Amino acid sequence: MEKREQSYIYFILAYLSAFILIPMLIRNELPYDMIENLYWGKELQLGYDKHPPLFAWISFFFYKTCFSWPESLYILTQLNLLVGLFFVFKISELLFDDRQKSWASVLVFMTSVCAVFGNEKFNANTILMSLYPMMFYLFIRMIKFQTKVDAFALGIVGALAIIGKYIALGYLGCMGLFLILDKDCRTLFKTSLPYITVVTFLVGISWHVVWMSEHNFVTLRYALDKSTDAQKDYFSSFNFIGMQILFYATAFWAFAYSYTKKIALLPSLKGNYSTEEKFVLFISTVPQALLSLVSLFTGMRIGSFWGTNMFMTLGAYLFILNKDSFDYDKLFKFTKIISIVFAMVLTAKLGIARLFLREYDPTNATDMRQIALCINEDWNKQFGDEKIKYVRTNKAVRSLHLFLKDSPSAYDSEHCDLYQIYNPYPYDKSVVAFMCKKDSDEIETFRNFYKQDILFENMIPVINDYVVYYAFIDTAEDNEED
Repeated sequence: MEKREQSYIYFILAYLSAFILIPMLIRNELPYDMIENLYWGKELQLGYDKHPPLFAWISFFFYKTCFSWPESLYILTQLNLLVGLFFVFKISELLFDDRQKSWASVLVFMTSVCAVFGNEKFNANTILMSLYPMMFYLFIRMIKFQTKVDAFALGIVGALAIIGKYIALGYLGCMGLFLILDKDCRTLFKTSLPYITVVTFLVGISWHVVWMSEHNFVTLRYALDKSTDAQKDYFSSFNFIGMQILFYATAFWAFAYSYTKKIALLPSLKGNYSTEEKFVLFISTVPQALLSLVSLFTGMRIGSFWGTNMFMTLGAYLFILNKDSFDYDKLFKFTKIISIVFAMVLTAKLGIARLFLREYDPTNATDMRQIALCINEDWNKQFGDEKIKYVRTNKAVRSLHLFLKDSPSAYDSEHCDLYQIYNPYPYDKSVVAFMCKKDSDEIETFRNFYKQDILFENMIPVINDYVVYYAFIDTAEDNEED
């Protein structure tokens, strides 16, 4: 291995390590998305009320592998990005007979804002940072080498992408569209390859489709409700495009800084591109354009962070359009400098949230481990070795389920919903906890609602006049009487 390649590898490992350690050392608790991952994944259901299950499963298995250490999910977040970067490299290897361009394609993406600030947590968006490049790589291999193994693997990865997030279906549709539009690829329909992919894909998602039908398509309805059922937003398309520019502006800057000529940004109609290069140009632009047009004409809302995983092939895209006169040392230097800037900005962002906003958002001042210890101690005094089966909380203290003894359930799989503070289930003893102001009516409202069901209650001061109130309740007898 060349010394330059070793430098790239060491830098990538240092980059990933830095963005593991910064949130691990500074952030007060896990982002809410990752807390959700764990109370879903704990149930090992075939689907959940908000999202398909893949990222929740992966989160939970990684969490358990790391001895139930919640902060391990920061490691998972960057490992997921590392997988994506590996396949960005492999895609470039298929396109260019130049390993320097392959490494540079990785570095270009690493200079983008979305590689850091769009990748702060492992969730339904960021899981596609690994699955999209993997899917594109297998598709290019299928059209280039035409092997059944690649077609089969593409079907599997396509199914994984769908059970990661349903928006991946748009990419699969665009890949099918490319097969139809490209005259060289249309010959594949005379082979078994596309049909192997389709059958494998359908079998791969069949169990989740069955689950959705049994649960009134709750996950699909959530996705549609979030994007289409509320007030239409015809400006969402422009917001999405603006965020894409913000996410990738530094990456374009990095490429332009390292290129000795004026860079081309759009493909030439007279360009002599290979089929594989045409696919990368197509898949790097068409899905975003179609999504923006659908939003513009229908008013469908597009999440800004949907775009964080949509242009990971940017480096390869730019190298296809700009063949020569590239200074790889300048790119590496730029990548190191911008990474330091990103690290400083992320540190400041998380530090401000923890140190200066804690009086306005008391979750930044809450030590959930310590609160869980108090609850565990009180539970043991009341019920001895009896297990905590369920926990109901408000959003501010939802991470309690990670630290309470016995890892209690926070999600009701039968009703496809969280265990809410006010609901008629589960029919057993529960821990109920919420954060509120000490002099608010919330505690008295809770007491009035449960009346004789409260077996024990206590509260812990957090900051200023905020407290975490918790109680042990038993609604089993009430529900038996009903």
